[in-house]
Amino acid sequence: MNALQRLAAGIVFFLLCTGAHAQSVFDGTWRPDPQRAGPNEKPDEYVLSHGTYECRSCTPPYKILADGHDHPVAGNPRYDSLSVQVIDARTVAKIAKKQGQTVAETRATVSADGNTLVEQQRLFGMGPGPIELTSKSTRAGRRQSPADPALSGSWHRIETDLTHHDEDTTFKVHDQTLSMTDHMGRSFQARLDGTNAPYNGSPEFNSVAVKLLNANTIEESDKKDGAVVKVSTWTIEPDGKTIHARFDDLHGRIQEQTGHKLP
Repeated sequence: MNALQRLAAGIVFFLLCTGAHAQSVFDGTWRPDPQRAGPNEKPDEYVLSHGTYECRSCTPPYKILADGHDHPVAGNPRYDSLSVQVIDARTVAKIAKKQGQTVAETRATVSADGNTLVEQQRLFGMGPGPIELTSKSTRAGRRQSPADPALSGSWHRIETDLTHHDEDTTFKVHDQTLSMTDHMGRSFQARLDGTNAPYNGSPEFNSVAVKLLNANTIEESDKKDGAVVKVSTWTIEPDGKTIHARFDDLHGRIQEQTGHKLP
């Protein structure tokens, strides 16, 4: 690093980490806005027919009996079996398991007019308690026949939100170190120079490295046993109240989301 680079780096750290004289732009508690589907996002496609349930839009797609019993499903890293139970004409319950342990419970309910789908989901193993999500979708295209099961068809996802705001995240920068805590019980303290640090309270990660890319942007590399499994980029907008997050799982799945600073 030459003298000019050292000076620039020093200025950035001075702007972010001046102790009692100034507060970092990252300091505070940040709440993710509801996730909304992009204009080019493909709709979800489900088929419920003749005692079977099919998810054509899932990665990978699958088709199993809708009899309430566990059935093996291959190719998804998050679960290896699923059960689907038809509760009534407009409601379906699903349970996903990994090695016999429940990792997700979903209840999908279609509105009386058949045009709105609400999916309530509980995720397990991601924190001290279950994480609850609510997703809302609208029917894509016309329902072929009132006699068809209400869930069958294509659905445009409008938004997904955490019911109890478990992902509220608090950042604090002090002495060139970023501290992170959230309502899911996860936390770390990592220097802003890319040095490895322990990641606490997560079944997915056990270490982290954080780099300051510029005065308003931090790159977070989450690791499992030394290997990077997720890269998150956090950028504070000029208003100081809006945060933009980009999540890359390194397998081609990239999510972008905005959030806002709580008062």
